[in-house]
Order: sequence, then C-alpha cells, then structure tokens
Amino acid sequence: MSEPRGSDPRLYIDENITIHEGEEAARLLEARTAQGAVDPRSGVARVDRARWEEAQRYERRTWMRNGRRTLSDRNESHRDHFARYAVLRGLHFKKAIELGCGPFTNLRFILPKCRIDDVTLLDPLIQDYLSHPFCRYRGGRLGGLFHETPARLPVYLLHPLRALRSKTNDMRAGGFLGRPVTLVRSTIESFETTERFDLVVMVNVLEHCHDAYAVLAKIDEILAPGGVFVYHDKMYDAVGIGRLMAAVYDAGHPLRVDQSVVDAFLQARFTPLFRAVHPVHQEFRGLRLDHEDLYYIGRRNS
Repeated sequence: MSEPRGSDPRLYIDENITIHEGEEAARLLEARTAQGAVDPRSGVARVDRARWEEAQRYERRTWMRNGRRTLSDRNESHRDHFARYAVLRGLHFKKAIELGCGPFTNLRFILPKCRIDDVTLLDPLIQDYLSHPFCRYRGGRLGGLFHETPARLPVYLLHPLRALRSKTNDMRAGGFLGRPVTLVRSTIESFETTERFDLVVMVNVLEHCHDAYAVLAKIDEILAPGGVFVYHDKMYDAVGIGRLMAAVYDAGHPLRVDQSVVDAFLQARFTPLFRAVHPVHQEFRGLRLDHEDLYYIGRRNS
C-alpha cells in the first residue's frame, strides 16, 4: 500500500457518506476516539459494537438511499475474477449459505454452475434489503425470470443490455419464479445454528464485520468436513493499515485485517481449488489506496 501524497490528503467519510477533506478531515480524525487501535501484527481485526453499528448505518444508506437504482454490487466483477466459478461446475451441495449476502447475492452466479439443494442467505440488514427494488430474493425467492417489481422497469429501460444479462442469469439461477431460500437476519459472529453447510460463500464481507477472529471461528464451526469455502476480500499488511488509518476514516469499513490472519486460517484448514491475486491501483483526491484482491476457493480438509 502506497503512502498518502499531496499537501493534505486526509479524508474523513462519515456515516452519512459525506466526504470531508484536508483540514476539516484532520480535525475530525483528531477528535475521533473510536478509530480502533492498529495491532502491529493483525491490523484492526476487532472493533466495538458502537463502531460496527455506525458502519451498518452507512451500509443501509448506501443501498437503501443512494443505491436504490443499482442492479448489483460488483457481483459480476467478482464472478469474472473467480474465473466464473468454473471449479464448482457440476458439483453437488446439499446445503449452501452466503454470509453477508447484501441485496444482490453472489450465489445467483454460483447456482447456474452447480446443484444446490438448500440455500440460506444471511445478512444483518436482510430485512431492510427486501424493500430494495433490485433485491434478488424478494419474497424469499432467489432469481427468477418473472420475479419482478414495477420499480425496476425505468432502470431496465435505461440500461437494456444490463437488464437482459441480469434477467438471463436470474432465469438460470431461479427458473421462472425464483427458487425458495431461507433468509436469516444476523451478524456472522452471532449466528446460531446446529446445521452444517457444505458450501459457504463470503465475498467482500470481512471489512464490514466487527470481529474477524469470531467470523473465521464461525466459518470453522458451520462448514462441514470436505465442504467448500468461497472467499474474497482485500489484502492488507499491518504497516500499511497504520499509514492508511492515520490519513483516512471510513465509517463504512470498520475492519482492516492483516492478510496473515486470513492466510493462517486458510492454510490450516483448506486445500486450495482456486486462488488468484489481483493488484488494485486506486487514487482518490490525491490519496493512494492501492491494495490486492484475493479470490480463493478451498475444500476443507477432513
């Protein structure tokens, strides 16, 4: 991760998704007491409940206010970076769960590749997302060619090609009326179940949680031996996290976890089926936000 550049590249993004820069951002950063201490080995792997709840308010506003005309949360891009989930082609899973599914889900792109008997979607904001015009599981049914709402029509008319691609995949994932799914309103950390899943999907979620160690422990608990784990998130190093958080406060992303934490979990429990690392070069108003994206599919060791 590159260091900030420019005269005063500091940024403060509050829970209302308002961007403050320069001296104003510096003042807010100095006054902030819930930024979270950066551990020299793990980065920011845990935050308190108040910090996480602030991030949830940010997330709710992102999709339920600013993003109501949005069809997707980069799910197509994730699909492509996973090589279209080709390693899952033809596999059979009895029970699958997507952790932190958001309004749109990534399972809708996995379903056409393999056979899944029972699908569960989990998100702490899942009841809010049901009223999003482009929620993919409205009425407890995922996908579906005719699973529509009138609010979608104006956006479809503005973006006909995207609409066609979206509906084609909805048909592949859920048939004509969508397939029934179980919806769970919960954080990953507090999810309680006696079930075991042979497919667990968690894509672009870890930064939104409040305890990375508890999240990994929950995956360890619910994933059956021999099951498959589909994972994506940004890769950081603790030194870079310290530099980043000295210059940036991002209300929507409370965690910044050193990659060694995730690597230790993956290496100890999984045999990799797919792994790809993509460098991402970003600059926002003079601030360098470079990182790497990890795309990983592994089979749990028995």
